[in-house]
Amino acid sequence: MDGALLDGGSVDSGVMDGPTVTIDLAALRHNLAVLRSRLRPGVRLLAAVKADAYGHGAAITAPALERAGADAFGVATRAEAFALRAAGVTAPILLFGPIDRDIAALVEADVALTVPDARALAAIEAAAPASAARVHLKVDTGMGRLGVAAEGAVPLARAVERSKHATLAALWTHLACADEADADDPDGLTARQLARFEAALANVRAEGIDVRCAHAANSAATLRLPGAHFDLVRPGLAVYGHHATPGAAALVPSDVPALRPAATLRAPITFVKRVARGDTVSYGATWRAPHDTVVATVRLGYADGYPRAAGNRGEAVVHGVRVPVVGRVCMDQLMLDVGALEGSARPGDAATLLGPDGPSAAALADAVGTVSYELLTHLNAPRLERWYVDDAGAAG
Repeated sequence: MDGALLDGGSVDSGVMDGPTVTIDLAALRHNLAVLRSRLRPGVRLLAAVKADAYGHGAAITAPALERAGADAFGVATRAEAFALRAAGVTAPILLFGPIDRDIAALVEADVALTVPDARALAAIEAAAPASAARVHLKVDTGMGRLGVAAEGAVPLARAVERSKHATLAALWTHLACADEADADDPDGLTARQLARFEAALANVRAEGIDVRCAHAANSAATLRLPGAHFDLVRPGLAVYGHHATPGAAALVPSDVPALRPAATLRAPITFVKRVARGDTVSYGATWRAPHDTVVATVRLGYADGYPRAAGNRGEAVVHGVRVPVVGRVCMDQLMLDVGALEGSARPGDAATLLGPDGPSAAALADAVGTVSYELLTHLNAPRLERWYVDDAGAAG
């Protein structure tokens, strides 16, 4: 659920009724500044705010990012594009996926459209919007998901040039392995993708077709690969303060300031009890106490977006102490072994499950066999109360 802006910068755990996500807008500004510091002058920055701003709430975070200087925004669906305009965003918006509905309305809302093939262009022609659609021609250089083959870029660009209802605004591609350790390997896939894209771009321009903008860089490429920046970069995960894997941060040049995770997931402890050595906890009795200890029940479960796979794998922080998730995560609750707190855990205390003062999204994702993207996009689960904090005086 959408929350409100809190003055003072923190949630009072004493009044926490249920699980809460707190979004730090100052952290978003800091991350945007870090990303901008990697760009040469003139390169623009498009912030990806698809999937409700990676679970952070696009209706509030996108306007905040626009005020902080984001040049454009990227979304995945028609509804996301219209929602940004409804939230007051005036910056350019790019719809990443192909579209065959509401084209005239999208063009009227000044949303640029992706054209990955002739079929998408035909849909724009059929819609006959009142003004020409700004289109970004997508080139598949190795992701294998969406886009015209590099050798087909010229014919498709020519078709856009001939269109009465579309104008070519950009060529773009998406990198499949920019967050991998070998992304800067001259013989690796990323280098091959960039070479294919540069060749396609050169071929289109050699035909006398004006390509005003080219873009390829995601978060990892923005931070690590200046040769992928072209005219615009498209960071997503990094805007929210995260890297794709625990090791990805180590691949970023050492002089780059650390990103700040913007989201903190907390939930209240509702019950505390002593368990004896050999006692079991939760469904399936998958955890058996190795010694006498104390177990705390937390009001957070997989219905709130916390991964069920975190049972016996995840961690939380209570009173500054890292404690393990024990037993299977339930629909509405999970359990922690808080024996290390020596009796200080009480009902009403806050457990931090994710955030700068708790486990990182990358570490939790690695523990449960997924990616941080998936965990973050679950932060918009309906039962999570969402709050926004902002220290207007914070640097960045």
